[in-house]
Amino acid sequence: MKACVRGSFAALTLLLCAAMPVSAQITTGNVTGTVKDAQGGVVPGATVVLVSEARGTKLAPVTTNETGSYVVPNVTAGTYTVEVSMDGFKTSRRQGINVSGGDRVAVPALTLEVGGATETVNVTAEAALVQSQSAERSFAISAEQVDNLPINHRDFTSLAQLTPGVQAGGNSAGATRIGGAGQNNIMMDGISAMDTGNNGTMLALNIESIAEVKVLTQGYQAEFGRSSGLQITAVTKGGTNRFRGSAYDLITDSDWNTNRKLTELNGDPKPVSESKTYGYSIGGPVGKPGGNNKLFFFYSHEYRPSNQAINNGNPVRFRVPTALERAGDFSQTLDQNGALFNFIKDPQLTGACSATDQTACFRDGGVLGRIPSNRLYNTGVAILSRYPLPIARRPPARTTTTSSAAPAHRLSPASKISSSSPLCASTTSCRPSCGSPPSTPVSGSAC
Repeated sequence: MKACVRGSFAALTLLLCAAMPVSAQITTGNVTGTVKDAQGGVVPGATVVLVSEARGTKLAPVTTNETGSYVVPNVTAGTYTVEVSMDGFKTSRRQGINVSGGDRVAVPALTLEVGGATETVNVTAEAALVQSQSAERSFAISAEQVDNLPINHRDFTSLAQLTPGVQAGGNSAGATRIGGAGQNNIMMDGISAMDTGNNGTMLALNIESIAEVKVLTQGYQAEFGRSSGLQITAVTKGGTNRFRGSAYDLITDSDWNTNRKLTELNGDPKPVSESKTYGYSIGGPVGKPGGNNKLFFFYSHEYRPSNQAINNGNPVRFRVPTALERAGDFSQTLDQNGALFNFIKDPQLTGACSATDQTACFRDGGVLGRIPSNRLYNTGVAILSRYPLPIARRPPARTTTTSSAAPAHRLSPASKISSSSPLCASTTSCRPSCGSPPSTPVSGSAC
């Protein structure tokens, strides 16, 4: 039994250890290159160090192999300086090495010149860095772009729209797509931010806390699986060797907007909406700014009070029975087009009830469309009294408009209720259509 437990524990440990580099590969990158001497020969045994330009910290040094090549693994996203040193040679340095999560950056060959170790050669004119280790097509949005571009602060996934070929829209997470349909995959610091239940985004950090967003469009490696669409990977900020912060206030208010022409024609008030986005961030070293610090921090906070109009400010109209209809009088009922429709069939009569034949229509007191009071169902009438009375009525059918209905009741500045007809009740049977033609809108019946 103990042997089985030890075996299971060992297997679990191996599985976790094997899985850890996968996450690291997504949030960090690798830097590779070659070191040569002035005659073009490779230089084995040279020491290569990456120095963070934002923090001043140095990564663990690596040594070139027998072919003069080196690989610096697990490099956090940021901008670095490559320093190459060796006894008997001047120190060679190249600045501005940008590394994104999942990148495999190939630095052009650095040349060591004979001289003292205290002498330094700065390489400033070289070929651009290329992604030579994979066939992926990707685009990275840097922290400078995040800080300086006018972007939507509500969701970091909106940064993906800066990628060439990526369009806004679609049902994928982040509401972006490239080419045809495809589901996106979003990761935050190497951890999936996807809700596997609805394939939506579970985590929406504010943009001030994002250091970089990388978007892979195609040709990505096996660690970026799960979805056939965009692979969006975000890396959060971690503070620099100087204290830095930000504060912002974004406000939208309907008082600054004009009313829509359609809203004015319908006699509706201008929709009222207001939203605010307040936030701040601060980060820096735990120690003297600019000193030899090893620990850094970053904190951001954002909140969004809002007052949004119902249905985006479009009035919601419902049809409710008029006072006459509640009393069983449909003699003045209008259809959806504003035309008179008072043909209410009596279920106890045989025949038709239409514009051409009113044999079986209700006609109490000689008025077409009026139901006798003794034929009304008291429970149904009581239920109808629970509905509010309409406040607007469609004029007779001389013009056609599809945006308004017959009698309407306003529940709030952003909602309305309007009426549908006919509605009747019978003591012998319950007929939702009340004998109306199939094309006639009916709001319901009470039995």
